[in-house]
Amino acid sequence: MTAETTDPTKTTETTATTETPAGTPAPKPPSPELYVEVTQFYAHQMHRMDGGDFAGFAESFSPDSVFAPAGGGGLHGPDAIEAAARAAAGRFGGAQPRHWFDMMTVEEGADGTVSTSYYATVTVAAPDGSVLVEPTCFVRDTLVRVAGTLRARSRVIERDDLVARARAEG
Repeated sequence: MTAETTDPTKTTETTATTETPAGTPAPKPPSPELYVEVTQFYAHQMHRMDGGDFAGFAESFSPDSVFAPAGGGGLHGPDAIEAAARAAAGRFGGAQPRHWFDMMTVEEGADGTVSTSYYATVTVAAPDGSVLVEPTCFVRDTLVRVAGTLRARSRVIERDDLVARARAEG
């Protein structure tokens, strides 16, 4: 960041440090390469899910993965995640779901794990052309490398309507 001195022809270089409210340094931004790798990971993962490749979707999770869907419960490991994804798809009754992720944060830990958070929306297009928008969600993931490839080790999904209801009920 450049700051001007009283002489408009001279500038000095200063280092900006962003701190969190607790006074600890904020995480550094990911490299452009990591950010692209993470966004490609999610694109491939959701293309599999929305395309009905539930085994391929489940393979994007690590063997020790934990998936906490909105509304509670927990799934442990790719086999359980695949079975739940397959069962959940049945509720669409032949309509085409699309998962949309946006406003993503990506932070790389010193241990190589990658923490992400993002907003998720699911739209469901029916054969008659109508589109249903499901409740929006906030998602937090931890990604790890398995044989050099990103895999999701944990996923926690919070539905915005359920969070708002709990907040309103106190």
